[in-house]
Amino acid sequence: MLFIGWVPMLASYAYVLDPVATGKTGVLTTITDQITLYQQRGWGHPAIGVLGVAGLIAAALVVRIRRYALWPIPVFLIWSSLIYAFNAAGAGGPMEMAIHFVYAALAVTCTYLFLRHGHLLSASFVGFTAVLFLDVVTSWIARLFGATPGTSFLGALFLGYQPYLVNALLFLTISVLVRMLWLMVRDNRQFIMTLPRSEFKAASLRTLRLWFPAFACFAVFGGFWWGLVNLLIEPRMVTEIEGQITELESTAVRWVIENEPMAHDTHTSYVEQWSGEYPNADPLERALNRWSDVYLTSVHKRLSVNLTKVTKDAKNDLAKVPGAVNGQMNAAFPEDVLPLLEEPGWCFPLDPVCKTKEWIVSGTNQMMLDARSGVIKSTTDFAKCVSLADEHRDRPRDCPDEINIADDVETASTQVRGAYHQTYISMHTTTTSSITGGFRTWRNVSLLLTAYSFIILLKTLLIVFSRVIFAPNGAASVHAQFLPDDPPSVAPVLANHGQHYRIPTSAKDAFFVARWGVTLEGPPPARRRPLGLRMPVARILSGTWAMNRVDGDRAGNPDEFDAELKVDEPAELVSWTLQDGERVIFRFSDFVGMSDTLNMGRISSLGISTLMLGRMIFYYAEGPGTLILRTTAAARLTPSPEAEKPAPMPKLVAWGSSTKFSIFAALTTMDTFLSGYNLRTAPGDAVVWDSSTRRGDGPGTGILRFMKSFILPI
Repeated sequence: MLFIGWVPMLASYAYVLDPVATGKTGVLTTITDQITLYQQRGWGHPAIGVLGVAGLIAAALVVRIRRYALWPIPVFLIWSSLIYAFNAAGAGGPMEMAIHFVYAALAVTCTYLFLRHGHLLSASFVGFTAVLFLDVVTSWIARLFGATPGTSFLGALFLGYQPYLVNALLFLTISVLVRMLWLMVRDNRQFIMTLPRSEFKAASLRTLRLWFPAFACFAVFGGFWWGLVNLLIEPRMVTEIEGQITELESTAVRWVIENEPMAHDTHTSYVEQWSGEYPNADPLERALNRWSDVYLTSVHKRLSVNLTKVTKDAKNDLAKVPGAVNGQMNAAFPEDVLPLLEEPGWCFPLDPVCKTKEWIVSGTNQMMLDARSGVIKSTTDFAKCVSLADEHRDRPRDCPDEINIADDVETASTQVRGAYHQTYISMHTTTTSSITGGFRTWRNVSLLLTAYSFIILLKTLLIVFSRVIFAPNGAASVHAQFLPDDPPSVAPVLANHGQHYRIPTSAKDAFFVARWGVTLEGPPPARRRPLGLRMPVARILSGTWAMNRVDGDRAGNPDEFDAELKVDEPAELVSWTLQDGERVIFRFSDFVGMSDTLNMGRISSLGISTLMLGRMIFYYAEGPGTLILRTTAAARLTPSPEAEKPAPMPKLVAWGSSTKFSIFAALTTMDTFLSGYNLRTAPGDAVVWDSSTRRGDGPGTGILRFMKSFILPI
């Protein structure tokens, strides 16, 4: 039920309120004036659409699961559906402001619910983001088959929606960043408040000294790229384009003098008016837009004059009209005189200046070539539609039904000029949109990389702080309890079974066994999916999306055999029998089986006691039941003395949720970035280690490794 309930909530957050656009225009402006909303496409009425249906479904689900604290979700969806029905665009006044204020308050409330109850790896959020990216892919595929740019499934549901890959990535990254900030405050607040102020201050100062090179690295590289683009590449290209604009204006003035008689002193000012104003654009974006304006307007005037000669060239033969149109357009719009920007030539692969300029120049030049071919083809095809008979082999098959064949050449020429004018307007608009869209993508990519940098910086800062605060001789000399769970009331039951684990026919509980990495002998394989849609990424990557079921209580059937789980040496199988309420943290890569009474879940935490293990996402099994794990080599279990020795973090296979850790790390700047650390558990804690050297402390296990890796769900 929750899976279905979160889908409309996420849809409302992502598409009814555009957080990126809101951030650009300002929250107050969004509430009071320029609403950056994606309005639903009404089914006969603006208030009846997908948001209204989603709101009713969400309301029914809230009642069904009795989670009445989620009531803002259906209210937000229904309010979003009705806002356009009783609030006309631009109505203004106190009524409009009140409606928008209520809308913004509901949006903030739903965002809070998402932060508190949502999960980035839940089936609903993974499914939602999958829809976003599939919508982008299907839009690309649709364009290959001639569909209008922007055609998509979500575009059919929301007015003004355009699928952009960068925007989808930006939404995902911002969601991760906001969620991380929330978890960081939630999971560390209580621990930080219990620390003495002096110890917290001492640990924080030492953390900053060890971590500061990470921030300096991002600042230096960020400043380098900013200066490279804004102080070197952009000024050079603006100067080059401004020179071409001046040359284009001079050429246009000469043409105007010859073809549009007027007072001599008005020619220059007349041509200068052909380019629009772009006050909010970047200098390079403004220069490219002005360059395309001047050239396309000058070509438009030449084409308008040349198309008046079609009647003469056709010589009263309708069949010759398309050829005459194509010839005159090529004469006025020749490819060899297109004002293409000069490409930089061969670029050294690691030369960022050359590569960036090459990307901008090639994209702009291709835009001009596409504009030329598009306007000529569109106008020529229209000429064929109005001048060639239906059975003619050159007549396009997609001619609109409302277009009739002209009676004579003069009529056809007039219709062609009218169609060309509409084509020119569309071409000019498309060109401007392409330039603006390209720079918007550039800015969004920059924002995306910046958000990603902040995610890595926050993660590494907390990891370094955990290395300092939980060191045996650190500022606070405290242990890191993984989760604030009470220790189990009885001693944990762990057993090492070597390469064979037997499930007898007398076992009361059914078991589920992995289909990969372990061999099941005895009962026939029965493919099942015991965990449903939960934790899909980790289960798929570990090969446990589907498992083999071994039924319980089979002793009464003479044809039944004990189930034998086998692995090859030196791997070993370990069983952990959990009491009711006892929780064990494990890795899915080591998971091979469980009893059907076991519950499994996921923990997302940015607490420093969990980040010390290098991750923010963990998986747990909760009793009663039995958990079966596999090690790569010999297993070390508590209460063995070997299990109490400090060992590298990658060797950790499973541990109790109340386990207390200490960190043995070299607290120098170099070791913080390049070296790992060893963990030691407190006496009495239950833990499983893997003695394999392939899981040891290899190179690059300091925070340099975490800076290069994203928050993976495995």
